[in-house]
Amino acid sequence: MKKEKPTAILTMPVSSIEFDKTYRVRQKRLAMGYTARELSFLLGYHPLYVRNLEDPTSTKKYNATETNYLRLIFDCPLSDLMPGKIEEPFYQIQVDHGLSPRLNNKSYTISILKEGGKGHFLTFEEEPANFEFPLKSVATQEQVQQFVNGLFANDYFDRPRTGLEVFKLCQEKLGVPLRPALVADAIGFYTSKRKAPKLVKGKNESSREVFVKE
Repeated sequence: MKKEKPTAILTMPVSSIEFDKTYRVRQKRLAMGYTARELSFLLGYHPLYVRNLEDPTSTKKYNATETNYLRLIFDCPLSDLMPGKIEEPFYQIQVDHGLSPRLNNKSYTISILKEGGKGHFLTFEEEPANFEFPLKSVATQEQVQQFVNGLFANDYFDRPRTGLEVFKLCQEKLGVPLRPALVADAIGFYTSKRKAPKLVKGKNESSREVFVKE
């Protein structure tokens, strides 16, 4: 039996609205069956972007532009991602963090400190790089690849496309639920090619990753 790894304790003030939004988004992505890497792909950012943002010891937060983009990803009202009003402008939180003995990945326990003591908020482990939810996708990797092949063969990628644009089109044509990782891998087939014809990665005006035919 593996021994528990020692934990460190961090106490810090956080914006109550931003804190609440971060973990509402996390709850939403879990309900959709999206991993942190998949949500990062849909946002058009680095694969570790969402994982690092959900780390309670980090100061990174979703800004207003990203919040609106998340509404497009989840197809939900703003009220699902942000509370109408929180009486306390700041929370004082305590984060116990260390390494999980099970997978040797980071684990966190978040508590909110109040005058009467502390209340447990959330305990979770960081998702490993190869983690997948058992989302029953309506399409297989082969079917998604064939569809993206058709887009590539035509003029779809003649102008830059975000991962979310491609994903939404795949959902429209192939159905839902659909795993974002399947779309990311289908696009990756063309970005990983050494010679043309291929897709190259770039950034749009919002600094989101886009894909365009070379």
